[in-house]
Amino acid sequence: MNNSITIKKLEKYCSLSERCRFDVRKKLNNLKIYVNQNQIIDHLIEKNYINEERYALLYCKSKFNLKKWGKIKIAYQLKKKGIPENIINSSLNTITKENYLKLIKRLINKKSELIDEKNIYKKNTKIARYLYQKGYEIDLVWKIINANL
Repeated sequence: MNNSITIKKLEKYCSLSERCRFDVRKKLNNLKIYVNQNQIIDHLIEKNYINEERYALLYCKSKFNLKKWGKIKIAYQLKKKGIPENIINSSLNTITKENYLKLIKRLINKKSELIDEKNIYKKNTKIARYLYQKGYEIDLVWKIINANL
């Protein structure tokens, strides 16, 4: 495939949704383009089609607001995509502590209503396990669960 055609195709790909280097490299591999990958990615960064700060910020907001993920899971997924630690941390800092705690409490209450368990310890363990799987800090989850007893 011609380099300029590839670049146009990737510019369109990056325009449709926020992308990071990892996503673009994966797309290039799917298109079976293995040469000049770094040059193509550098071009997309230079033209602001790829901006990892912007990507991480939107990723963080969407996963928190839509999928109700915790900070641990969001950070882990961003690390898997090769986003630098400082960008991950600044993106996670946009989630206010108040909103974070509010969401944890809401998830605990919602899950509590769904679990049909008489033994309170078993019920709370299931709730904690659920929130841990969603990427919330286990000590924070237990602190909130115990405060609601």
